[in-house]
Amino acid sequence: MMPIRPRRWEAGVRESVAPRCGALSCCGSSAPGRRRGPPEAMPTPDRREAVSVEQARERIASTVYRPDETAPCCGQVGLEPEFLLFQLGADGAPSGRVPLEANGGVLDCMSVVAGRRRRFRRAYGGPPPVYTLGDGGRITFEPGAQVEHSTAIHATAAAAMADVEQTADALLEAFDPAGFALCASGIDLWSGLEGVPQQLRAPRYRAMAAYLANRGPQGAVMMRHTASLQVNLDLGPPEVAAARWCVANLASPLAAACFASSPLDGAASRRAQAWQGLDPTRTGFPSLFLEGTEDDPGRQYAEFALEADPLLFLGYEADEAAVPGQPGFRLRDWIEQGHARHGYPRLSDVDYHLTTLFPEVRLRGFLELRAADAVPRRWRGALVVFWTGLLYDAESLDGAGELLGELRAALPACWAAAASEGLADPRLRAVAIDLWELALAGAERLPAGFHRARDLRCAREFRERFVAGGVSPSVELAALHAEHPALSVEWGRERTAGD
Repeated sequence: MMPIRPRRWEAGVRESVAPRCGALSCCGSSAPGRRRGPPEAMPTPDRREAVSVEQARERIASTVYRPDETAPCCGQVGLEPEFLLFQLGADGAPSGRVPLEANGGVLDCMSVVAGRRRRFRRAYGGPPPVYTLGDGGRITFEPGAQVEHSTAIHATAAAAMADVEQTADALLEAFDPAGFALCASGIDLWSGLEGVPQQLRAPRYRAMAAYLANRGPQGAVMMRHTASLQVNLDLGPPEVAAARWCVANLASPLAAACFASSPLDGAASRRAQAWQGLDPTRTGFPSLFLEGTEDDPGRQYAEFALEADPLLFLGYEADEAAVPGQPGFRLRDWIEQGHARHGYPRLSDVDYHLTTLFPEVRLRGFLELRAADAVPRRWRGALVVFWTGLLYDAESLDGAGELLGELRAALPACWAAAASEGLADPRLRAVAIDLWELALAGAERLPAGFHRARDLRCAREFRERFVAGGVSPSVELAALHAEHPALSVEWGRERTAGD
């Protein structure tokens, strides 16, 4: 959903020096709420000790590429599925979300899983807690008690998909007997937002909620009511990085439309609408990318970051563990003018600021592809095939760049149409049909074993069932929900392979 944490993918994703986890949690962090460290890790009142705009620009641009890019053009894969967890009534319909910390709630179930499965280990007590997995992945929790699995980095999509399924099966061993439904859809159709309080108590979450509330009502929707399926891929060496970055951005509205599964308030993807109304300084697409005046991804991203408002300020004192940022006060302003209370930023503040940016494609030495709503197990492989087929096959990458190039200036409008109409939008539908041909052909050309045969079949079936007819999954989900909530929750419910 929306990560706030350090880098961890030096060869893929997240926060350790060695390659570990293939995804980032919504807005969770494994670090405690109060920042500790040497004085140089906090803002400074002395302008002479602060970072300059040019130093910040160079620092941001340097995070885009891995220092030693040795991965092959067909690179690694990390996945980040998020789930909503429901209590079920006697009729099979949800009777409410499962709370995080209550007796018999999410954390109690996780303790059961950890007791049965040695690969699950509670590594940080929280708030919020973090469970590490033996292969380098981890389980984290979102502000509405959504459950997120951040996979390890895998050499193939096949291995990443198997990891997601095996981990979900382990979770179901505790959730199913408790009468809970682990559900993958873009938004909670079954509970009112007022019935799902913010459940992560660390200061950064309170500060985040306060900042976003000053921006409007969408922060609470995003934080507590939505779920996504994020795909993380290698940016690649400089000779392919710019093309991958370009196509990833241009294809994001298509991914949002094709995988829209949050039919609420008349939208195909209410989740995408929440992001669009959240904070325009930190979401969407970099302005230099839209203008087409700068080809280097690092420079585009650096300007995007400098123009974004700091989400929160971090300090040492208990009452300043996390202080909400000020809408309209950009990182550039903080550097150039300073702040009466928070002084001037250092490089560490610039680094932290980067973890609070949530464009549709996030650059952190790899590509974080954030456009798609969560979808159930039977369609999950289609999204992975879609992105890897487009970005990891050179022929399809070139073809997609030509097909999508004319959308660049209209990208925000396409994203808005994807959220409101999904594939019912005629322009998006026409482009999606051609784009899927490229993606499927590209996926077929990837090395043998990179994809499981069943995931390739899944992608072809998805194309025929939804894309060819101009129907997003949200249409199917909405029809079932209108018939009975038990049917709609079953649509998204995670099941083991044998069920």
